[in-house]
Amino acid sequence: MVTGVILAGGKSRRMGQNKAFLHLENDTLIGHVIKGIEPITDELLLITNNLDEYTHLNIEIQNDIIQNAGTLGGIHSGLTHASHDTVICVGCDNPFLKPNLLNYLVSVLATYDAAMPLDTHDRLQTLCAVYSKRCIPIIEGMLKQSELRVHALQEHANVLRINPEIWKLYDPDGKSFFNVNSPEDYQEAQSIYENLQNSRKK
Repeated sequence: MVTGVILAGGKSRRMGQNKAFLHLENDTLIGHVIKGIEPITDELLLITNNLDEYTHLNIEIQNDIIQNAGTLGGIHSGLTHASHDTVICVGCDNPFLKPNLLNYLVSVLATYDAAMPLDTHDRLQTLCAVYSKRCIPIIEGMLKQSELRVHALQEHANVLRINPEIWKLYDPDGKSFFNVNSPEDYQEAQSIYENLQNSRKK
């Protein structure tokens, strides 16, 4: 049993508007995220401090338990509210999630505290990752020490890092990691989506 957590706590400063509701063809960014994660989850949660903006999505919404703790605080809230021990955490602006990759991350979590892809630039993809509820006390300890960096979780928890040669079997181009932070990213997302649609028609 798996809980899917979508984080929508960002301020969207670079975008100038709530990026979750930007349209990509016939759906919003967050709509694409839901479509990507819903097939492999038994429960879906949205973590945000702007609850009223998302009620029309008809999924469970919770706000941050620990305020002003950034992405790490959002992950903590998602883990705490989740009904299941295995939790997929993604951003509201990741429109190209590959369910097969997420499924693989779930399958290898086992006794690890988290399973995270390591991209081709050696960066952990913390918002295309799977966490165990075992992370809750670890994150609480980090937050008490004012450690807000999600990447620092690997210094405190038993994190399985998935190298590119493995995750590329499920997502060859790493599109699951693409997120929309700026108008330029949004323009690129539109181009990626158009190319994906064209390749499906061939």
